Amino acid sequence: MVSKFPEVESQARKLSEPERARLALALIESLDAADDGDVAEAWRVEVDSRWREIENGTAVTIPAAEVFANARNALK
Repeated sequence: MVSKFPEVESQARKLSEPERARLALALIESLDAADDGDVAEAWRVEVDSRWREIENGTAVTIPAAEVFANARNALK
């Protein structure tokens, strides 16, 4: 069987940037398709839990400016 990769890649490069991003995401997600259900559900539960903590005031939040400053300092 002759590889169609060069042809597919050529066509993909003709897509707009948003379309290429959607295609890339779809391809990456297809690599982990077997685990998606369990992982997606686990993340949904985690996100819901964290959101409830933020909503009820029990979460300790850090302003984005402080997070980015800490990250910049850590990279120096």
